[in-house]
Amino acid sequence: MRRPSWPFSLVGCAVVLVLAACAPAAQAPLQQPSAGADELNRNAPFVTVGEPRYGGVFIRAQTDDPPNFDLYSNSTTAMQQLTWAAYNNLVIFDPYDSTKIMPDLAERWDIGSDGKEMTFYLRKGVKFHNGAEFTAEDAKFSLDWIRQPPRGFISTRRDNLRPVQSVDIVDKYTVKLRLERPYAALLPMLAQGWMPMYNKEYALAQGGDFMKKTMMGTGAFRFKDYVRGTSYEIEKTPDYWQPGVPYLDGAKMFFIPDANTRKAAFRTKQVDHYSPAQRDVAEIESLASEGGLTIHRGSGVGWSTVNLNTDRKPFNDLRVRQAISLAIDRRGYIQAIDFGAGRLGGYVPPVSPYALPESELVKLPGYGPDVEANRQEARRLLAEAGFPNGFKTTFTQRKGSDDLAIYVQDQMKRVGIEATIGILDSGPAYDAAVQREFDILPWGHGLALDDPDAHYTELYLCGAPRSYSGLCDDKVEELFLKQSVELDPEKRKRLVWDLERYAVPQVIKIVLSWNDFRQAVWDHVRGWKAESPGYNVAHWKHVWMSNPPSR
Repeated sequence: MRRPSWPFSLVGCAVVLVLAACAPAAQAPLQQPSAGADELNRNAPFVTVGEPRYGGVFIRAQTDDPPNFDLYSNSTTAMQQLTWAAYNNLVIFDPYDSTKIMPDLAERWDIGSDGKEMTFYLRKGVKFHNGAEFTAEDAKFSLDWIRQPPRGFISTRRDNLRPVQSVDIVDKYTVKLRLERPYAALLPMLAQGWMPMYNKEYALAQGGDFMKKTMMGTGAFRFKDYVRGTSYEIEKTPDYWQPGVPYLDGAKMFFIPDANTRKAAFRTKQVDHYSPAQRDVAEIESLASEGGLTIHRGSGVGWSTVNLNTDRKPFNDLRVRQAISLAIDRRGYIQAIDFGAGRLGGYVPPVSPYALPESELVKLPGYGPDVEANRQEARRLLAEAGFPNGFKTTFTQRKGSDDLAIYVQDQMKRVGIEATIGILDSGPAYDAAVQREFDILPWGHGLALDDPDAHYTELYLCGAPRSYSGLCDDKVEELFLKQSVELDPEKRKRLVWDLERYAVPQVIKIVLSWNDFRQAVWDHVRGWKAESPGYNVAHWKHVWMSNPPSR
């Protein structure tokens, strides 16, 4: 096995000791390197089987165009799976071991003795694709934009950096983050695939189109082409700052709305990667049995939801929100739509060490196994709210979410709520979601980190960027803060359970199913590591191809 060269050392001891004391996020506890490991890891961060070869274009397919190319304002794999490869973060997750965080544009960092300062020492001589040098000005600009976007701009991960009070420039290659409190999840938050460093001058020059129409980063790949409705493409960056990588000449995403056509493109090796629906797994497994194909499976951090716009009546009434939640047979959804490959869960995923036990979950409205009893209670709540005969409403559905929307439409009808469905492409659907221009919004979510702070800051707190319902509850805020500052993992778990018991019945979102993931990839693709939802490994520089098909 051989790894590409990587000219830096891993995390220093001071970092490890402080974060261990602060109980780091469940996904990424940091470990102190063993004696002599620094030199090993300086040249060997990525495991890959065989002797890597240069060349080849990795090809994928998805349903439709990305909303745009701005990583700060988006939350969909439809744009992130190639876009992030044009950028670097300060730090990243090891793509082969998500419990480890590695240097990227920050070659090292220190944490203050009180846990309230973190200093990043930046790599020198790194160039953006336009030739500008990456400096502390760019790092400060990027982090400040993420945590405090100007009026009129959206930062989906704004509250991931909520404890950061300031980002200060120490010198041209050093930035210091000052925190209002120790924040164990800070490094994992910065390592997720939504935290790239932008070029300050270039980004500001885009004005209102801030980074939406192109890519301009320091990454191993750069923007090549975008043909609306057809494809977008990235190509290898000449003279990339990290020696030896990337191996690929580039990567390309085709837009193929029809699921059967996407499957056919994979079967014929016109695309290299495919995420089969559960109903197609047997067919793909038959291909794998013939050799040359690997199917990766795992428990995901993706889930199916329904969002109710609390800016509009009657969804501002808790009784109506709870009635809709009670009307939906979640176990039926898992069987009918997920083909059994899903799990019940609250706002924290069931695979998390902080997940509410199922024995407690079933006590919450809508989670009990007696579906008819749930619906009887839903009808009672609707009558109490002034809707004894139900009401009419509308769904705004993102293209590709047909099964989710139709299932929920049918379930609501059983308690007297009739909904008509309007379908939008990804871009307009995202606009409708963030501007809350909908009544009911079925949606599939994914998150880059499995930690209660990540989930709640993005999705459930007051003003959270992906809390499309718009609901704000002071007690949710209070219970969230209690668990966030607790450093003992067992004590924190109990506080998260208290938070879940209160927050889930407020129906900030209706969670139907946490999804298992399935990813198929042809064996000529090497160095591939499946992860759900994949946001943190999509820089592609460790991927290579042996004997790629001619196409």
